[in-house]
Parts: sequence; C-alpha cells; structure tokens
Amino acid sequence: MILSQRDVDVLKLLCWCQFIKPRDLSGVVTEAERRNLVGLGLARIHEKSGAMLLTSKGERLLESLFGGAVPQMSRAYHAPLVERRIRVSRMAVTAYHSGVDIFTLAPEELEDPASLFLPAITRGKGSNPWGSTRVAGIARLGDSLYAMHYVCPGIGKLALMDELAAFSNQTAHFRDMGRAFIFAGSSYREVLSELERPAGREDTKLLSYGGAYRCLQLPIHLLSCDSTGAVQLQIMAVPDYRRKLTQAALKGQYRPPPDDAPEWDAMFQGAPFVLAADMDLRRIDAALRSAKAEGYSQITMAALEGQAKQILFPRFRDTGLARVFVLTADAIQEVTGRKPTIYTPPRTQFMTAKGDVADAPPIPAHRKA
Repeated sequence: MILSQRDVDVLKLLCWCQFIKPRDLSGVVTEAERRNLVGLGLARIHEKSGAMLLTSKGERLLESLFGGAVPQMSRAYHAPLVERRIRVSRMAVTAYHSGVDIFTLAPEELEDPASLFLPAITRGKGSNPWGSTRVAGIARLGDSLYAMHYVCPGIGKLALMDELAAFSNQTAHFRDMGRAFIFAGSSYREVLSELERPAGREDTKLLSYGGAYRCLQLPIHLLSCDSTGAVQLQIMAVPDYRRKLTQAALKGQYRPPPDDAPEWDAMFQGAPFVLAADMDLRRIDAALRSAKAEGYSQITMAALEGQAKQILFPRFRDTGLARVFVLTADAIQEVTGRKPTIYTPPRTQFMTAKGDVADAPPIPAHRKA
C-alpha cells in the first residue's frame, strides 16, 4: 500500500502529540483512512481514553522516512497526563489546520513566521528547561512569539513568574520580536468562562488563569480550537495583520487612527474602529475606555463570524457598546493570500526528500476470533 501525504501527516501528528481523539482528526482524514492506519499496525486506539496513538511500528516508519528527525518520547498512561496530551493535541491540530508548521523539534526552529513548538517533546530529557510550567506551545506568528496555554473549566493554577521566565529564556534566540500569550480552549466561550470565574484567595506564587489574565502586562488572545480558530491563526501569522486587514476591510472608508490612541486601528464613519479578529478582549476594553473618554458613545469592530456569535455580539453589540461587523472572505484572502478555510492534506502519494514513495504491507484481512 502506497502511503499518501495525508496518511503520513496523521502519523506525524500522533508522533508529536502522542494522544489524539479520532473526532479531532476528522478534518485531516476520513474514518476509513484512520481504520487503514490501524489495520496496518501503524496506529492503535487507547482503550481507556479512546484516543488514537502511534505504535512502535509507526514510530519506526517515521524514523526511516525522516532520517530520525522525529521526537523521541517515552509515553506515560496516567489519566491526568493522557488528558493533558489530548488537550494539547486539539490546540496543535488547530494550528496544523491553519497552515502553521507544528513539526519542529526545538524553539530555535521557529524561523518560519507560522510555526509552533510543543515543549512536551523535550520534557523529561536531561535538564528540563520548562520545569513545572504549564505552557502547551510556543508559536511564532508573524512578527510575534506567543506562549500558548490550554484553558478550560477547572484547569487549575499556574506559577506566573515561572511561566514568564521560561518563555523569556527559551525564546531569547529571537530578538526584537513581540511577546504575547494565547489562551486556547474548545471554544471562546469556555475559555472566557474560566477566565471570568470568581476567584478565591490567590496566594503569592500560584494564580488561577483568571488571575493571570487580569494581571499580565503582555497581550492575551483567546483561541477556539476549531475552524474559526484556525482562520484566526492564519490572520495572526501575517506581519502587521491589524493594519493590513483593517485597510482591506474598510477600503475607501479607512481613516488612520490618532497617534495617541494605540488601541484603535482606524476611524470609520466618524467613530473608533478596532480589528477584533485576534480576540484580544482586553485591548477592546481599553479601546472602549479611551473612546468614552473622548466622548464617543460607541466603537466599531470587525471579527470572524464564529467570534462574533460566541462573544462579541452578546458582549459588545447587544449591550450597545459597539457595532460589530463580520469580516468578508475576500478581505481576509486579500491579506493572507489564501481562502479562509482549514488546511486539509492532499491524498496524493507521499514523497520523501529523496523523491521516494512510502509504502506499507497490504492490510491483512480481518478474521473472526
């Protein structure tokens, strides 16, 4: 059986992420293709979690295809760790769907303006530079670096100073680049529900994610691990995306913002305009405060449809704080150079760097026990 690019990409995703729920791979391969990989003995289903994972045979195949340039990780099956791996895989698959290169082996490999490193692949090897931090990924998007965390109800607390130190130390190779955080989750609404949950008493070292959200000085972007989040990452991977997408959306009605209002991206029909597609809600709140101080009763913003429906309509439009528009596909494509849809790998045969195809033995016929 000749393996397709799609087959190999699924095996690589399993290698980098370890545990992935089959439904989270539905945008990458069909159920029949997943069954083929299991039938070939390259992948299997973990009985307790229902997640898909790579077999030793699949690991050996990837090592031969890529000259050993794949993560070498020991796999643990403790339920909390498996659940963490599954959560990180949702974030990684979303980045993959956006066209971000997630198959890196070290933070220094984040040279591409759309790339992601997963710290899990280096944890437990010699000295651990990540310590007990909860960072799930380090992404380079456009002209900024982002510490990515998966956030969901009951996620627990983090040592914020340790997170900041590890983020700074492991990205020191990249100078003169912006730094920010991405809080990802299964939906924008779920992430926000944890961030806005009433916090109990915070101690001096450990903070809830809500506490970190309120006190961090760096920008924080929300991300939904779905097709909307994938398009958001496509946008954020474009250098200077706010100005470019604002001008593409407003066209002839674009007017530059005043120099003393950094939270505004333009003036539109006589009111401040904010590009909200990167889901930096604290920046939107700051824009509202500065607009009110200048005597404006409303601002205008534009975002993706899924973002507007989940968060921006109920939070800003329905409360009379802002007019909220949905970005058109044409405006997004003008900036990103691609249609705002998720990337799906082709079914064409996989070719190695030397131009060889990858094949596997025919799938054995299933026999009755």
